[in-house]
Amino acid sequence: MPITRRTLMKTAAASVALSALARPALADKGRPGIVVAVPAQPDFTDPIMANNTPTLRTLYNVYDGLLRLDYNDNLKVVPALAQSWRMLNPTTLEFALRPNVKFHDGSTMTADDVVFSLSEARRKGPEGKGATVAAQYQRTIDNVVATDGRTVQITTKAPDPALEKKLAAWACQIVSRAAFEKAGSWQAWFQAPIGTGPYKIRENRKDVGLILEAHDDYWGGRPPFQRIEFRVVPESASRVNGLLAGDYDLISDLPRDQFDAIGANDALDLLGGAILNMRILAIDTTAPWLSDPNIRRAMSLAIDRELIVKQLWADRIAVPNGAQYPIFGDVYIPQFPAVGYDPKRATELVKASGYGGEPIPYRLLNNWYPNQVLTAQVLAEMWKTVGLNVTLQPMENFSQVYQKPIGAVWDESIVPAWPDPTAMVWRQYGPGGGLNKLAIWNSPEYQQIGVQFEQSTDSDARRKLQQRSLDIIADQVPFIILHSNGGFYAKKRTVAWAPYPALPMDFGPFNPATDLRGI
Repeated sequence: MPITRRTLMKTAAASVALSALARPALADKGRPGIVVAVPAQPDFTDPIMANNTPTLRTLYNVYDGLLRLDYNDNLKVVPALAQSWRMLNPTTLEFALRPNVKFHDGSTMTADDVVFSLSEARRKGPEGKGATVAAQYQRTIDNVVATDGRTVQITTKAPDPALEKKLAAWACQIVSRAAFEKAGSWQAWFQAPIGTGPYKIRENRKDVGLILEAHDDYWGGRPPFQRIEFRVVPESASRVNGLLAGDYDLISDLPRDQFDAIGANDALDLLGGAILNMRILAIDTTAPWLSDPNIRRAMSLAIDRELIVKQLWADRIAVPNGAQYPIFGDVYIPQFPAVGYDPKRATELVKASGYGGEPIPYRLLNNWYPNQVLTAQVLAEMWKTVGLNVTLQPMENFSQVYQKPIGAVWDESIVPAWPDPTAMVWRQYGPGGGLNKLAIWNSPEYQQIGVQFEQSTDSDARRKLQQRSLDIIADQVPFIILHSNGGFYAKKRTVAWAPYPALPMDFGPFNPATDLRGI
């Protein structure tokens, strides 16, 4: 899935051209506000707490890290709050901070804020319980020190060739130490967090929505929107009807059955496609029958992914070749085969296992992911044809899904959070990863390979380790790859915005489609 500036700019140019219809109004009223209907909002307003879809979509606009990933240029690492950086030795990076960066409260960012933001206390989170996602991004960091007011050195426990990419990704955003300490507690901080991003949080009401307001002192330029309201609208039909009625300017998670209608509407735009987010079925490999690799292999082989992509996604997404993406560069294995479809072989594996039709639970949320329920129903029928009795068990939230003993399969997605294999399966199944904490798969070899890969700076060695890790995953099937997720949106043509092929919804000045200068 190549991400090129040409592709993005083409979409952006179309959006901006269409927005010319509203130019007189914009010129008279200043910057526009925008109402975005989404299925859910973040549970927490601090990026260190989660890296799920609602969090990445919204809070991407509120916080900055030392570096950022340029979605306009194939996820290239570029300066952000650090205007430059250099490697002092194999384990130490030095960052020169951008001068006069303003927090949302008007205070100036210093090196002390960086040290605090990347501290162990932050990583441990509320009550020091470690209930954050920081370990997935900061696991290798040993020490962070300020050598003066605008210089910071980050030292890792061992060489980490992907450190710059991790710092540019997520859970490494810089917050105001003074504002955090003034809040007095994590809960009070969640009510009014202070970052440096193009927008600041004005209001956050659970199950209602999140309202952002322009941060006009933003170091990266004037935010193009005065106000962004992310309104929680769980049902897709309600989002579509609200867009048609003019209540919303933009909606996310557009269902397949609305593609044609939106595309035929002269006042609306259909946007999006495959994104950097791999849909999988997680498996508790310690559970009865699911502990048998042949049952897991059969479950994977029974799935006609091409049919799912065609019928449920209008052929607008793809099936990746293994747990990898081309953005991994020289450690991407292009010849690695995609997961296969072989119902005959699946049936043979089920019969040979001695499986007798015992129920295999599938813990199912109500469309947390697009097409989730319908896909689960299709999968259950495909498994039935090869002799597997998979039963759908409705769940209300992920807390219920993760309640132990799990003994089931369930829906997850794995985001390549930065352009390196350490960002994907290893981030989730390695030490500190969310799925690792559930203790649902134990592979000493995979864990050993992950550590070696994370620390290796030799490209040939990393490529061999990556090949072996893909082989282990394909053989043991600790999870089932479905397809790349899709991110589809519908918007008014008068709105200047275009999506990235990734989860974040960027309404800031770095998204070329939101450039309203000259309007």
